[in-house]
Amino acid sequence: MRTSTLLLALLAVGLLAGCGKKSAATADANGRIKIRFQTDWFPQPEHGGYYQALAKGFYAEEGLDVEIVRGGPNAQVMATVATQRAQIGMTNGDDVIVAVGRGVPLKMVAAEMQRDAQGILYHAENPIRDLRDLDGKTIMAGAGSIWLQVAQKKLGIHFNIQPLVGDLARFMSDKKFIQQCFVTNEPFFVRQRGAEAGALLIARPGEYEPYRVMFTSDAFLTEHPDVVRRFVRASVRGWIDYLTGDPVPGNNLIKQARADLPDEFFAYSIKAMKDYELVLGDAARGEKMGQLTPARIETQLKLLSDLGFLERPLAVKDVATFDLLPSESR
Repeated sequence: MRTSTLLLALLAVGLLAGCGKKSAATADANGRIKIRFQTDWFPQPEHGGYYQALAKGFYAEEGLDVEIVRGGPNAQVMATVATQRAQIGMTNGDDVIVAVGRGVPLKMVAAEMQRDAQGILYHAENPIRDLRDLDGKTIMAGAGSIWLQVAQKKLGIHFNIQPLVGDLARFMSDKKFIQQCFVTNEPFFVRQRGAEAGALLIARPGEYEPYRVMFTSDAFLTEHPDVVRRFVRASVRGWIDYLTGDPVPGNNLIKQARADLPDEFFAYSIKAMKDYELVLGDAARGEKMGQLTPARIETQLKLLSDLGFLERPLAVKDVATFDLLPSESR
């Protein structure tokens, strides 16, 4: 189970020591530029567009030799990219902004999801229809999650928090239990175990709507902007193909690393990404796969500043670049 973490201790000690070194871009035997792409969690359909791009040769067509590095509970994605053990990574956009505010030289280069997939998991017998329904309740959630501060300080909601643990045992044993989840993930496994559960997406237009993003280090972006542009272009192509075409090539690659995932989970997760308009976006709002907009990032900067998460003032240009997005994402 993932939760958005700010890596406070990690960013505070020694992270920047290696950030000033030159970032090399090496080529394989076929002349393709090698890229290590660090994911936030174990391989799963939420990474499907990248695996689709790899399986169908979209990265190779861009002259790239991409290695998708599996994440997990201790992935430390931002540290890995900042210290150039990987060239590009993926994580919650809030975390990148907070890291930049702490002096970590990173830039968002594209959106993987137009809104973060974090949600509230509840039993159907006790539905949660709005974040305000959490008032007075107890919820198991990641203590460092920014959305908790948004709910409590911006919306005036008061609730108790239990530390988040990585299993569903407590949820399954208590019909009134509420916990943080990913809407593309935990609801499936709850239903698989026989419970009727629902999920409420935390993101809300005008209140709290962070991107999930692809990002790189300032050094690698400065030295190799065209390499990053090609990675973004192939990834956007992979995501569109994965969600609107046949996802089998990407799924088969994921299954090589995750034989434990049933076919039904792939179908569920892909449907959830479509139903919640996470990746391809809401066309009625002008959203597109990969799209980042200065206006939304400006709104997020103000929110994070108002909540006290930023250690210094930041401008949009400090945290994101828009020059590398393909035309279909603008």
